[in-house]
Amino acid sequence: MIKNSVLWAIIATFTQGCSIYQAANQPGPADLSGIGIGTPRQELISRLGVPKMVETDPKGNKQDYFEFISGMHQASKARIIPYLAADVFTLSLAELILWPLELTVMDAAKCNGTATYDQNLKVASWWVHNKKDSAQEC
Repeated sequence: MIKNSVLWAIIATFTQGCSIYQAANQPGPADLSGIGIGTPRQELISRLGVPKMVETDPKGNKQDYFEFISGMHQASKARIIPYLAADVFTLSLAELILWPLELTVMDAAKCNGTATYDQNLKVASWWVHNKKDSAQEC
């Protein structure tokens, strides 16, 4: 009886809060506002990071391929409160549902962006899409 209680206490201690941790550390949405035709290349790189790949298109224009993460709005972190309540009232059994939910449905989107530049290194075309394994939108 005591061994079972100790075992359950250890399991509850190490599994509690996985979904809460995931929700608290999720990044916010990528700032894509103002990015479009005419945006300088340096501004695009400062917002999205170094391009994953740089090429030249058949017309001789430079193209950058970006990979970036776009999470949910920061107000969505309020879901931590019901997660905490569920953990307390179910003695962490709610983690069996909440943690996989956080890892799949609530996970940040993995996005790709392609920018083609003109001769002045300003965006001539801009295209963003989700990677196939993302549940969220970019």
